[in-house]
Amino acid sequence: MIGPTIAIVEWIDPLMTAGNWTPELVAMAGGRNLFGEAGKPSAPLTFNDFIGKDAEVVLVAPCGFDIERTRAEMPALARRPEWPRLRAVRSHRVYLADGSALFNRPGPRVVETLEVLAEVLHPESFPPAHQGKGWERFAG
Repeated sequence: MIGPTIAIVEWIDPLMTAGNWTPELVAMAGGRNLFGEAGKPSAPLTFNDFIGKDAEVVLVAPCGFDIERTRAEMPALARRPEWPRLRAVRSHRVYLADGSALFNRPGPRVVETLEVLAEVLHPESFPPAHQGKGWERFAG
């Protein structure tokens, strides 16, 4: 089974995607990472490239931000005129995650990060054990 495509946003402005260990975690969780390369630093991305790949799932986990801060920063993405056309937005598969605790630092919580990815990529197979603490669905 080929999993859904995902774009993981590690910084909103300028737009950057997650690299380092995150692409490997996406693969382990059964997803197809559209941006970022395993073992390479997080990389800048143009909004046109982001829109052009049209990910099935978008996970926003800015470096150093918890969910509350990420939610406060989301208008910078969501107010862009192209945002509503994204497949992930139309299908309500945009998620905010605790980047500071789970995505931006290597450590023992990497297993929780893998679980969060499995929950957002395959909600039909994994109960939302980390919803509300590690991730939430973007309501905007």
